[in-house]
Amino acid sequence: MQKPVTSSLPLLFCFLLSGTAAAQYPAPPPSPPQQRPPVAITEPKAQGCPALSVQAQPNGPIRDGQRVIFSASFAGGDPKAAPTIVWSTTAGSVTQGQGSGRIEVDSTGAGSTPEREIKADVWIGGFAPECLMQGSASVKVIAPAVKFGEFGEVNAETLTKNLKALGEFMAQTPDDLYLIAYAGRNSERNFTPTWLKRIRDGLIAAGIDARRIAMTDGGFREQPLFDFWIVPAGSDTPRATPTIKRSEIVYPKTTPAKKP
Repeated sequence: MQKPVTSSLPLLFCFLLSGTAAAQYPAPPPSPPQQRPPVAITEPKAQGCPALSVQAQPNGPIRDGQRVIFSASFAGGDPKAAPTIVWSTTAGSVTQGQGSGRIEVDSTGAGSTPEREIKADVWIGGFAPECLMQGSASVKVIAPAVKFGEFGEVNAETLTKNLKALGEFMAQTPDDLYLIAYAGRNSERNFTPTWLKRIRDGLIAAGIDARRIAMTDGGFREQPLFDFWIVPAGSDTPRATPTIKRSEIVYPKTTPAKKP
């Protein structure tokens, strides 16, 4: 009688299991870390400083006493800024608009300054510290004619002395000279043209350019009078102010010479 064969499969299975557990295998390489896409950082945009411009109106010469307007305009910069505006002028007086972008200036007296102009300066703040702005504009002022002096009918010595003093003054100014000559009620005929020529010759001898001299017959007054005015370029010519109408003047009749 044969013995039953004992199966070795369970032992083999256990061996395989134990062998498998004891085996060493290399670890798989680590996966590379995932890189996140870069995040865009938005920098605040710099506002910059405003561009400033200053204008005068009118932009040409003005007459002393005329109103002039200065305005400041600026664009750009921080729109949330609260601008502060300060004006100053070299002549005249600000009558309206101080603290705003537009001022009105009374130019009275500006023609008497040596520069004969009004310059307006403006300072604007309220923006970034580096944006303190300053600008200016100017206009020329035409000065009015000014009376220099007067004298009546004088002798030759006094006339020369007066004209010499006038010549010295005219050498210090670029303005022109204007003479208004008045004859007296009892002056002889052709009194005015005779004296105008005499005075003109004396002024030229005193060193005044003939092109700077203008003269006119002013009519009649009670006594002869020579009225001298300093007239800047562009100013109005002084008007004659006679006190006697020409129709009231009666010249003495001349007696014809008797023939021999």
